[in-house]
Amino acid sequence: MQSWRATHEPLMWGLASRAPLLLSVGLAAACEGSDISGDPVAGEADIVDIMTYNIFHDGESPDRGIEAWPERRDAIVEIIRGQWPDVLGLQEAEVWQVDWLLDRLPEYAAVARGPYEDPDVAEAETVAILYREGRFHLEESGHFWYSDSPDSPGSYGSAEFGGMSRPRMATWVRLRREGSTSAAGALYVFNTHFVPDGTADDPDLARSRSAELLVRRIAERAHANEPFAVIGDLNLTPDEWPLRYLLGNRCESGSDCPEPSSGPQLRMTDAWAALNPGGGDAGTRCNGITGSDGPRVDYVLVYHPTPVAGSCDLGPGPCEPPEVLDADIVASGSGCPSDHRPVVATIAFPRGR
Repeated sequence: MQSWRATHEPLMWGLASRAPLLLSVGLAAACEGSDISGDPVAGEADIVDIMTYNIFHDGESPDRGIEAWPERRDAIVEIIRGQWPDVLGLQEAEVWQVDWLLDRLPEYAAVARGPYEDPDVAEAETVAILYREGRFHLEESGHFWYSDSPDSPGSYGSAEFGGMSRPRMATWVRLRREGSTSAAGALYVFNTHFVPDGTADDPDLARSRSAELLVRRIAERAHANEPFAVIGDLNLTPDEWPLRYLLGNRCESGSDCPEPSSGPQLRMTDAWAALNPGGGDAGTRCNGITGSDGPRVDYVLVYHPTPVAGSCDLGPGPCEPPEVLDADIVASGSGCPSDHRPVVATIAFPRGR
């Protein structure tokens, strides 16, 4: 595991920032029939802004209007500052780019490493998690790889995982709200980047197996009573099976999923979809030539407990569901500093029972 902390003075950009978060609000939801986008009525919750952003490594893509990194990097910093998330998951940010961003975002610390066995390869793409040090304290962190040996750095490529062409991984953190000494102030965040088409012999199988392993690792977390969020570029549209699996669907005879799953029964909620039923034509890609938003493939997912015999099962976990207060696919002005648009969601996490 690697982590960084920047010490430079912040850059001030012209976009208006979101208001400071982690406020106390009234919130209580009974297990039975609770609504993840309902109004809070009692109790307390931590309000957390969570953002995911694939920044398109350090290359360029003229056919999509994506300039080289030096020409677009300040726009990416401006977008981050405009949203001011408490937790930010990056995809395709190379190790040296994480350092560069932290120099300009000194309020943040980061947990990241490259996917290869050698963690110090500067050009390796990470799935870094940045968090605001004034809001959270880092309790634990780690990484795992989408392979038959998930704890072996750099592992990948078996036919069982779709024959990936290079390592793919997830990074996770367990954060605690500053000033809190109880489990009620803790939050797990998992950040990942599933394989795109063309980078595995069977990319559909690779994404299915990756989703199953991700769910298993979430279910195995040491503090199962604490809430979690999953963020990342999943390279999945909302109707594809691995995404539906993450949202709690399981295979049944005659369904269109690959095969029956015997994995843990976890249920998550797509934060953006919770406030935008039906979804329309919204997309999270960015093409500066055609103006297309493409499909929606980037997500902020949050746990949703399932009532079981009068209690709530998160694998196990807290009874009360979080509330999605806001969710946006962030516009980037007239250009495309990346081939993806960031997704940001404001979530009210109950402080426990």
